[in-house]
Amino acid sequence: MSTPTPAGSLRSRIEDVSRPLLQRLQALPQFGVPLITITLIAVGVLAPLAVGLVALALVLLFVGWIAYLSWPVASTGGRIWRVLILALLVALAVFRF
Repeated sequence: MSTPTPAGSLRSRIEDVSRPLLQRLQALPQFGVPLITITLIAVGVLAPLAVGLVALALVLLFVGWIAYLSWPVASTGGRIWRVLILALLVALAVFRF
């Protein structure tokens, strides 16, 4: 279990800034975010190097952001999956380079 964080903490500020963005994502069609993510991964693998690395970086930032926000409530298995997905994206970008 995580401990409560002070009101002025970095996590609290990131959560506050993220709230409107998460609400926008929630308003998208249910298939929107996965479709965009899969498209960016495909671009990351298939496009020329400069474009591919930018696409993979966007996916890495998005997944890292979501993982950070959900970390306190994630189970141990969920945390392991988040770390594995981030590691896979980094490995994909490294092998692409």
